[in-house]
Amino acid sequence: MRIIRRCLRFAVLAFAVSLLSTHAQQSEPSPKPNLPLGIAAKQPVFAGACKACPWGILAKVTADALSYYGYHTTICWVCWSNYGPREMADKTKPVLPEGVADGGVGEYTEPPPDAVPDISATSESNLLDAWNGTGPYAKDGKQRRNYRVVAVIRTTTYMLAAASKRSGITSLTQIKNRQQPTWIVGGNDEIFKYYGIDVNDLKAKGGGIMPTTASREKRASADVFLGTGLLANTPEQRSWYEASQLNDLVFLDFDEPLIQQLARVPGFVRATVPLALFRGVDRPIPTVMRPNHFIYVRDDAPDDFTYAVAKALDEHRELFQMQLEPWYYDPKTVAVSAVISLAGGATKYYKEKDYVK
Repeated sequence: MRIIRRCLRFAVLAFAVSLLSTHAQQSEPSPKPNLPLGIAAKQPVFAGACKACPWGILAKVTADALSYYGYHTTICWVCWSNYGPREMADKTKPVLPEGVADGGVGEYTEPPPDAVPDISATSESNLLDAWNGTGPYAKDGKQRRNYRVVAVIRTTTYMLAAASKRSGITSLTQIKNRQQPTWIVGGNDEIFKYYGIDVNDLKAKGGGIMPTTASREKRASADVFLGTGLLANTPEQRSWYEASQLNDLVFLDFDEPLIQQLARVPGFVRATVPLALFRGVDRPIPTVMRPNHFIYVRDDAPDDFTYAVAKALDEHRELFQMQLEPWYYDPKTVAVSAVISLAGGATKYYKEKDYVK
């Protein structure tokens, strides 16, 4: 009987190992070095961001999901900020952004691939700016209208404001007339304008905007913290992670007219910061958040590819649950894009699933 039990245990273990091996082979197909990068060779290039950045995470999820259908995706880990939307629309090869142009890429990045990206991810607000030629794209003097959305993925990044307890600041209205040096981590032009905060005036008083190159202890010792955030150690959000632990913060309220103004900015909606989101959040706080992020292509992407991407993300939505940042795949909103049209193949898939009519 013992021999039989041992044989059964061995058989079960061998079967489990076989399944894991099969999954590994299925989800991580080998590159095809003799074929060029691109959709036609099932080797698309994804313009993402760093490996611990929100859009880098979406790139990894998409690559892992597509691997189940025979695609091997190459990710650009430095196509962040407004680089990706420009490179996508203009069909230009990725370049190392400023600050890493010397080739000194960090632990979360790699040099970019030598190929034009086929697919990308960014926030709704960022892509709408590129679409309309506004914000950071205004200087380009053109609109970029060749984007098509494949999937709308949601997360929760709240607009936040906080001050160190020792600063004595209890309202953003106090900063304008504050005589002692005021150091701010982050910033937002609309909020600065509303409260009359002038960066040059801050500098004249011995303060200013804290450099991103400052040490984490230096950043955490600032007087005011401002911008979108959540509790994750991403490069974009880590100042909140650090400051809420290394500093005693007082989280501040925004004036109601300002909240209404911010909620009108494309890509933002009203929200409430939940109690205890960070150390120091001792009450629900009315604000806005940026919920929608787009996985998108150009309008020349083949329908069978955008169908495959939509299908892969839907059928492997569990991949979103295992990431640094909380992402949500919601069938009710995955195909809702008010301005930029959905890609044809993605639309076909969502209609088949009754996600759109």
